[in-house]
Amino acid sequence: MPEVGSTPNAKPATPHAAVLGDAKATINAPAFRVFAALTDPDELAAWWGKDVVVEPDVGGRYETTLPEGRIEGTITAIDGPETLAFTLLVPAGGSEVTTNVHYELSPKGAQTAVHIAHRGNQEVPGDWSAMWQAILESLKAYVEEHAADSASSA
Repeated sequence: MPEVGSTPNAKPATPHAAVLGDAKATINAPAFRVFAALTDPDELAAWWGKDVVVEPDVGGRYETTLPEGRIEGTITAIDGPETLAFTLLVPAGGSEVTTNVHYELSPKGAQTAVHIAHRGNQEVPGDWSAMWQAILESLKAYVEEHAADSASSA
């Protein structure tokens, strides 16, 4: 006989994704420019890492080398210029944990609001929000500088 308050044949609860990081910024450029800076290997290399590999399709690679080490992911969603999502392997306790990074771009007139959500199926130590906020600041500086260059050469 089941215990009081239990449900017979109940399925175990699905674990909720742990929020590892969350960052937002508004960039003074249209969404298509911001998306290009996230998905064009040459542009990504100019503001984020080295040895960039971007295969801009679901299942494609999303990789770069940072001073801290190599980032290797697989694109899980790409719908330009609004969405880019990829898996990201991060070290945790002597092994690697697969996490998910989701960029959401929302046009706001001549600006683009960018939201990064980084989630995993378990907590992973680190100040991920600060890391993603710093990445967004680098993206913002790169895109806005190049938007200004484009405007002055027009």
